[in-house]
Amino acid sequence: MNKIVLTLFLFIMVFVDVNAQAPQHVEAIKFKQLIASEDAILLDVRTPQEYSRGHIAGSTAIDISDPAFVSKINLLQKDKTILIYCLSGSRSYVAANYMSGHGFKKIYNLQRGLMDWYQHGFALEQSSQTVASTATTYTGQSFDKLLKENKVILVDFHAVWCAPCKAMNPVLDKVSANFKGKARVEKVDVEANKEITAAYQVQSVPGFLIFKDGKKVWSHNGTISYDELSGVLKKFL
Repeated sequence: MNKIVLTLFLFIMVFVDVNAQAPQHVEAIKFKQLIASEDAILLDVRTPQEYSRGHIAGSTAIDISDPAFVSKINLLQKDKTILIYCLSGSRSYVAANYMSGHGFKKIYNLQRGLMDWYQHGFALEQSSQTVASTATTYTGQSFDKLLKENKVILVDFHAVWCAPCKAMNPVLDKVSANFKGKARVEKVDVEANKEITAAYQVQSVPGFLIFKDGKKVWSHNGTISYDELSGVLKKFL
């Protein structure tokens, strides 16, 4: 969560209307049903780059990290149902709580974001102007090949906007250096690799999986210390 989002969250805690109706947090199947049945505003609060790579059809993009986020949100019709999402559900949670305290009557938040959407194989559409990604994109076949070529491999599922993911970089660099020749560290961008993310049921970032001889033997959601991570790796060497 970046500083702008954190600032907005603190703003919410101070000024939120205690009598406001709380947002409802729903899973992807329910969210998709609401899109079809509600006369609603579908709101994507991710960055423009994320939005251009793929978004739910018909969604409006208002980046929560944009300094003009509040003024833009307040231009929306407050009597409309709001269906709001981001990648993992954290940014949309903050936005949904802000909106519920500022006159929006009915809000549904996609609880685990597009991570849950991917799991169900639901479609996204791309903008006409897409943003090139430097991340490696794996097919199921190429990822299987990667696993077979490395006896032990630690896979880091991350996103470019994710602050905890960035915080893990020094830990992963240290693991990579200290386990060189024994275990490989591979980073997988969840947005560039929706197929792999869904196949291994990765539901949050950062998310870590260890594979040995091509099979998943360990998983962890969220940040983890070097000592804990290296200790786990040693068990599979």
